Amino acid sequence: MKKPKYKWNKETIQALLETNPQAVYNGLLQIYRRQTYSEQINEQTRDQNNIGFSGVDGRILTSFAKFYLRNKYLSPKQFAITKNKMKKYWRQLMEISIQEGKNPIIG
Repeated sequence: MKKPKYKWNKETIQALLETNPQAVYNGLLQIYRRQTYSEQINEQTRDQNNIGFSGVDGRILTSFAKFYLRNKYLSPKQFAITKNKMKKYWRQLMEISIQEGKNPIIG
């Protein structure tokens, strides 16, 4: 078995989000997919399950994820907000990485 190239932890995931625009988009979509169907439709966090977007970010990041899925881009302002907010989701991104055996924000 090949040894992973990177050790994924808070610092490495946040650094990747800071420097790699595609990591921001991929991370946004990965966390969006963890939202329940009801949360995705209503664009707000309803379930206290510690996955998906937090209550404060539910509406805006769900709307950005939907916008990105429709248009394949975010505006510069949307991107800046997303990039800043996604750093707090490093733990979920690391959990996804462990479950899937790959880093979810670089594929």
